[in-house]
Amino acid sequence: MHVPMYDHAKRYAAQKLGFQEAFDCVLSSGRPDWGQEVPALEQEFASLVGASYAVACNSGTAALRLALLALGIGKGNQVITAPNTDAGTASAIYHVGATPVFVDVQADTMNLDPDLLEAAITKQTKAILPVHLYGHPADMTQIMQIAKQHRLLVIEDACLALGASIKARGMGLWGDIGCFSFASTKHLGGFGSGGICVTNNPELANQMQLFVGYGQPRERVYDKTAQGQHLLVKGVNERLDELQAALLRVQLPLTLERIAIRLEHAKAYSAAFANTNLELPTIRPEAVHTFRNYVIRLSNRDALQQHLLKAEISTTLAYVPPLHLQPAYAEMGLQKGTFPIAEAACERLLCLPVSPELSQVQRDYVIEKVLEIVL
Repeated sequence: MHVPMYDHAKRYAAQKLGFQEAFDCVLSSGRPDWGQEVPALEQEFASLVGASYAVACNSGTAALRLALLALGIGKGNQVITAPNTDAGTASAIYHVGATPVFVDVQADTMNLDPDLLEAAITKQTKAILPVHLYGHPADMTQIMQIAKQHRLLVIEDACLALGASIKARGMGLWGDIGCFSFASTKHLGGFGSGGICVTNNPELANQMQLFVGYGQPRERVYDKTAQGQHLLVKGVNERLDELQAALLRVQLPLTLERIAIRLEHAKAYSAAFANTNLELPTIRPEAVHTFRNYVIRLSNRDALQQHLLKAEISTTLAYVPPLHLQPAYAEMGLQKGTFPIAEAACERLLCLPVSPELSQVQRDYVIEKVLEIVL
């Protein structure tokens, strides 16, 4: 039996008619750019997560960059974040001219450790950028307390955590701006790339809309009587395209249902592996984990991965090695041993299939094959 990490063809087949109608609607409208699909998606996504405003863009990395730009973060500023994350987290910081400062993570959730934050804060620190890794919330209660005490901005990298929450407050709504990804492997995934920022601050929403669309007010672009350009900021062109927005809108109503399927898979895995030597995902009290990844940890990780590969079961090593050990960040001079918790986690973790397209039969097959090799 073949078990992929994701099955995009199966997802397409399940909503094929809706996707085809959306495709035809965009192309027949004569507005493949600057149409009504992106604004409609923004409203619908904001409603889904409980935010006042949303601004769509062309990737999760672009969402982080927009948030940093809107908050005025740039040259001379430092932004504290975790080392065991996607490249986009740190690259967004670099590409606005700021400097990422890594802090080690908690051993259970693998998220930014708030107890280490204050030691990393300097006069140049402008913001904290926690990552809700694999779908489990970072400790936002303590992070927000520290941010408030030191008058720091907070940008949430919620690209892996749509639907996750602490005390029923959704991720992306704790800080100044929350950032999500619409990459094909995410909770709400497109057939290409995309991202979105959410905020309850109208001024920040306006700034992000300006930055994402060249620096020009959106209402001017839609005004048929307006002539020429009117650039208010030095913007970028990182807008989400109309077709991707339309395809995402087809799927958005099923988002919570698809997250619930992920939770069912995770529950079944955890029950099956409860009495083994596997270290299973943590779910902290009052937190909702939405399992973009189901991550196990074990000492003989490579042996298990090879065993599953022979059984045609796909797995991944998400964000391994950590960023400070990547060649691109060698200039930081951070050697192995600098962040021991993050490094140890990366050496032992393995992501099992957990997508909504995974069938129960496939899931049971994964469990069977894992139990063949673990104790």
